[in-house]
Amino acid sequence: MKRVKVSLILIAFAAIFSMTLHLDQVSAEPITMDINKALDPGPGFGTEKIGTLSIDAQNKTLDISVNMTAIPKQDKVFEAWLVDADGSNYKLSLGAIEGGSLKTSEHMANPYTYTEFIVTEEPLEDADPNAAGTYGGAELQSPFGQ
Repeated sequence: MKRVKVSLILIAFAAIFSMTLHLDQVSAEPITMDINKALDPGPGFGTEKIGTLSIDAQNKTLDISVNMTAIPKQDKVFEAWLVDADGSNYKLSLGAIEGGSLKTSEHMANPYTYTEFIVTEEPLEDADPNAAGTYGGAELQSPFGQ
């Protein structure tokens, strides 16, 4: 009887473990979307296209490509961010958009928690780690915002 119980426990553990492994291997189709100028006053984005965003999510890695057609003011630089707008409002900096483009790869525990991509216009030698006012952005499509 003990062998049967131990065997059943081991089978249950193996089944739960295999389901957990499968959940960690989440991938989404690559998405490409327009980056639009922020509404003034905000929140939200208008219809004026200022760039393009591409995101390829494989497991827990996001490959992000940004191409901007807008040009920052003199002594300013655009910075890209992912935002958990429907939750904590946490903003994750992806870095400066130099020469109108940015390519980055980010490994994350849960990349699908983010709901927005934003672009801010920051001073060139910005020592403040926080995001300035939103210049533009995009609402992320499903599976983001999960």
